[in-house]
Amino acid sequence: MAADTWRESVLRGMLTAAAAVAPALAALALFVRPSPRSSIDYVMIASAGIALPAIRLAPALSVRLRASAAIAVLFIAGIYVLTRAGFAAGVTVLLVSTCIIGVVYLGRRLGFVLIALSAAAHVVVGVLVTRGILHLDPSEVDPMLMQNWLRMTAVTSLLAALLAMVIDSVIRHVEASSRAATHALAELRLAYERLGKLHGRVEAAKEDERRFLAHELHDELGQTLTALKLRLQLGARAGNGGVGNGGAGHGTAGTAEAIALVDELIARVRKMSVDLRPPLLDEVGLVPALRAYLESQASLSGVAMDLEEAGREAGRLPPDLEIVCFRVAQESVTNVLRHASARRLRVRIARDGSHIRLAVRDDGSGFDANRELDSAAAQGHLGVVGMRERVRARGGSFQVASRPGEGTTVEVELPISSPRPLTSSGGGP
Repeated sequence: MAADTWRESVLRGMLTAAAAVAPALAALALFVRPSPRSSIDYVMIASAGIALPAIRLAPALSVRLRASAAIAVLFIAGIYVLTRAGFAAGVTVLLVSTCIIGVVYLGRRLGFVLIALSAAAHVVVGVLVTRGILHLDPSEVDPMLMQNWLRMTAVTSLLAALLAMVIDSVIRHVEASSRAATHALAELRLAYERLGKLHGRVEAAKEDERRFLAHELHDELGQTLTALKLRLQLGARAGNGGVGNGGAGHGTAGTAEAIALVDELIARVRKMSVDLRPPLLDEVGLVPALRAYLESQASLSGVAMDLEEAGREAGRLPPDLEIVCFRVAQESVTNVLRHASARRLRVRIARDGSHIRLAVRDDGSGFDANRELDSAAAQGHLGVVGMRERVRARGGSFQVASRPGEGTTVEVELPISSPRPLTSSGGGP
């Protein structure tokens, strides 16, 4: 729709310019002449001079149809003047201008058709003149007549003005479209940065909620279950001392089942707490938390998991950066265990003064990363998308490399310094 509106606007400009120039060209051809005109000359040239303004003002025709009709009138008038005056009097300039306008507004194919017809017309008229079949008035091309110079100057100037106005109209619209596209791209970049910042805030809120839930599960519910277990144990001991053997055996069995159930609940609560927010991540940092996580997953799954640390720097990473790295590794390990059928998985963390790099490699079945990632996202499987957005929101780069039968590698690089703050202006980032 926008392209059609742009083209219609430019076509209207071309029609207006042609309607303004055509009557002046017709008047020059009819009245500034070295020899008398025939009646058919008056009819043809005057018709062209009147037709173009009439086409511009025709309300019933579409803009494209009116532009096509105007180009046809200019071309036919040029061919007619070529047969009457040869290649003098600016007729060649008229045909060249018409062909260029045709290329701009009607498309390359139709424009080249006009160029071919113009070339054929020149050849045909030349053959007819040189063989004496068509006679030209020598005074039309006589360079010793001042009228021919004046007419040539006026016609060339008017046609040059027409062509200049048409091309200027195209250039103005192209520049306006370029400015609009640049502005839209700047707005899109700013919107994407704001979306990234919003995504970061959402992730931070999720982590805060996970931290809270992990604390409640571990410290509150876990302690309550532990206290309940102790009371059951004390009650079982007291019952064993004051009840007969038959009742004691039944009570002890029931109490043991209750204690076993409480033990299972405590284990589940601890697992939920660790999955929500590993306490080691807040207490001692990324590497110990990740090592403990990999050891626990390896013992549960049977897949060998190694952690390699390179370029160790002193001090802790920023908390938001640690959680991004941990969640990417966690999601990657989960995907490997679910889909890859891997025997070994290796996690490598490399840190220098400005960046931290995380790589998760497995020897599993692999997949076509270019095709299947987009397909999975379209089907609502957003694990990889979530990892990528976490990393991008923190100003990092994210890459997945995989081929069928050759395993998968997830690589992340994150700046350790804080991301650049957003600007409030509408310009580019």
